[in-house]
Amino acid sequence: MDFAGSGQHRPIQAREDFHQAMLHIEITEECRALIESAVESPTGRRLANGNWQIPVNDVTWERLQQLRRQGETISDCIIRVMIIALHKRGLQ
Repeated sequence: MDFAGSGQHRPIQAREDFHQAMLHIEITEECRALIESAVESPTGRRLANGNWQIPVNDVTWERLQQLRRQGETISDCIIRVMIIALHKRGLQ
């Protein structure tokens, strides 16, 4: 997943580019820690601003874009979805 520090994604010029390279998103440390506590430590690299750049496949990218609310950062979207999923799992 590739997001700028503002939580925005990089534009994709052509649909072919979408499938040629792994996308990256930028997530906050808090989001990375939640992912790590629930699933596993995501691969990626820490950026100078303290955020993390994480690779994602195109299926994950598309799903995040479907779930993401207007004005919501990618980190906020991931955190929201994970909290809902973890809550549902705890109720079952």
